[in-house]
Amino acid sequence: MAELKKALKLRTVVATSAGMAMATSCYVAGIQIANMVAGQTAWIAILVAGIMCMFSALCFSELSGMYPSAAGLKLYIEKAFGEKTAIIIGAFYVICAIAIVGPETHVLSKVIGEVFPKVPALVWIFLFLGVIALINLRGIIVTGWVQDVLSYTMIAFMLIVGIYAISISGVEMKEFFHPGDAMSVVNAAAVGVFLYVAFEWVTPLAEEVTDGMMIPKGMLMAVGILSVTYVIFITGMTSLIDKGILGASPIPHMIMGEELFGQAGIYGFAFMSVMASLTSYNAGFMNFSRFMYAMGRDNVLPRVFSKLHPTYATPWFAILFMFIISVIASIYIFFTEEFMRLIMVTAAIEVIIYIAMAVALIKLRFSKKDDPRPFKIPGGILIPIITIIFFLVLLAGIYTEDITVLYIMVVIFAFCVLYTMTVVPILKARYEARMAKRVPRRRRPGGSG
Repeated sequence: MAELKKALKLRTVVATSAGMAMATSCYVAGIQIANMVAGQTAWIAILVAGIMCMFSALCFSELSGMYPSAAGLKLYIEKAFGEKTAIIIGAFYVICAIAIVGPETHVLSKVIGEVFPKVPALVWIFLFLGVIALINLRGIIVTGWVQDVLSYTMIAFMLIVGIYAISISGVEMKEFFHPGDAMSVVNAAAVGVFLYVAFEWVTPLAEEVTDGMMIPKGMLMAVGILSVTYVIFITGMTSLIDKGILGASPIPHMIMGEELFGQAGIYGFAFMSVMASLTSYNAGFMNFSRFMYAMGRDNVLPRVFSKLHPTYATPWFAILFMFIISVIASIYIFFTEEFMRLIMVTAAIEVIIYIAMAVALIKLRFSKKDDPRPFKIPGGILIPIITIIFFLVLLAGIYTEDITVLYIMVVIFAFCVLYTMTVVPILKARYEARMAKRVPRRRRPGGSG
């Protein structure tokens, strides 16, 4: 059976983990965070969310070290709580991947519309998604190289522009240290999780790295880089321009670009918006196609998802599916403009995933205490417990902010349970039936077998 190629280095693991989160829609989420707290204190909520995501990254790191597989979190949950629970959580994860595409394409369409108003924005969206799908089909080495260039260019751009904006803003130091009431910070930190969303999606690349410890190292480094980058860039935006003005726009970074550099800033920031979206798309296609490949291999999705391209060793059907579902999600958000609610839904799903991983880690510490752990979180189960408590508080904050998100989550969970209980048994039965029909090859007379 064909296998994935082991070719990725640490730089690409970091670029992929950070790049998945570094999307254009994060500028909108960042301004929402800034408007939820007083003064220029968005950095506090961003860092709080970053620290908690770092704790979650530690949990993922230990689990990934124990079970390095393209199946990622599905395998971790399966080892802790059994296959059915793992499939439900895995299906939940699939919904998260679908939900995150809509807000990103919506913001990107607004940006492109500013620069090319006569060209339908959806044309550009289809073009970009198609290019990324073709790059991913071409092979992991090409895809990884593209991810390196996109991610590190975006990081450098956001840091340089953010520092420059702060330096010329003239904002007073006292503005950085009075965030308002504690509940506002909690709610802002809940939204702040979206800024790091999907950093852990790099775990499905565990079968394609040259060293298994690159996944834990890469995730931790990526969360740290994202924290610093977002703090500087979001603070730069809100220091330079009134938060109310930024919050009223679906493309606040374009306002920043014009304020800093005039018309040249509009074109420059539009180009960087495209790069940010491509960074996120590329990382998403690369990681999530591997996750669906593993689910197809385990007969949780139709077996065709496990097919690899004969030349490039890439999961071609999973990549094609990602392209189709991304286009559908983009069209939906383009016409409904429900992008902020989907941002909240995505953040809620990620928070639930982080809680589930911490619980799974605690369970495995007791049920499989003698299993090898190339990476082990120090301090016993303290960090997983803190992770669970904090993300439960954030989850409550999300539902307090918008109760509709809770109703949507209930529907999604019910769908995942229904899929697990009805569709998956059919897929497994069909595969077993095909295996049973296979006739073993007969030995030729006189042969040695």
